Amino acid sequence: MGLLGGAPPTAGADSGRLFAAGVTYICCGTWPLAYDCFVRSAQENAPTRYNMALCCFHMGWYEESYRLLAEAERLLDDKPGKGSCPGVPSMSRRQSPEAFRRWDAASELPRCPLLPETPCDDAHTLILRLRAETAFRLKRYEEVRTVAARLGHRYEHLENLLKPIDR
Repeated sequence: MGLLGGAPPTAGADSGRLFAAGVTYICCGTWPLAYDCFVRSAQENAPTRYNMALCCFHMGWYEESYRLLAEAERLLDDKPGKGSCPGVPSMSRRQSPEAFRRWDAASELPRCPLLPETPCDDAHTLILRLRAETAFRLKRYEEVRTVAARLGHRYEHLENLLKPIDR
């Protein structure tokens, strides 16, 4: 059962509606309701695991967030029909206007949900950014360094996490 002790997991069309409701709740910052929707949706995929991890992170449940992020990354890497998904962004954002790339690099941890339609490299970036933040909260500083390096040291919020670590 979810954080709120809600109904049992649901399959079929209701599963998709629960996932969509969870996304809406994330957008509103209603973390417990979002989490419960994702649990009840009974979907076993990277977006569901990431979204649950995001909810856990914002509720301060860092160990569970960390575990769910590992599952999300594994599920994303195992995703059939997507070809190679190495875990490092392919730099497809180079096609975006420079202002968008600068904003992305300067922005804080994204609070946006991961959708099934999200391109693989963007999904990996979201997972890794949240994983670094979660690892920092768990004092797993070497992992923060590793993730920041995997992402090319291009995110200011990750670089800011490294400053007190490297002092």
